[in-house]
Amino acid sequence: MPDKGRVISQTYYEKQSKLFKLYRELFQRDELNIEDTIKALRNIGFSKTIAASRINEWKAQLNQDELKPETVKEKKHRQKQMASLEKYMFRMRLGKKKYDEYM
Repeated sequence: MPDKGRVISQTYYEKQSKLFKLYRELFQRDELNIEDTIKALRNIGFSKTIAASRINEWKAQLNQDELKPETVKEKKHRQKQMASLEKYMFRMRLGKKKYDEYM
């Protein structure tokens, strides 16, 4: 794939991949429907077609048996972590000045 000149930092990449994994887990647990998952993936930088293809891959690999039951504490921790990562992603995409104006 040709390089389009977009350079991201290692921290940004790690947080983006962690958020991607959280969205996948939410989708597998049926906490996000297909439309919301596509919107979430678009917010972290995927195009609509790539997001749809990722979701189709997840549906093909879906195995409810491998998901362990989670406690309320784990669920709250995941929600806090996801909110923090989303905030970081929006701040990086908009820039600090625009993000402050938006908030």
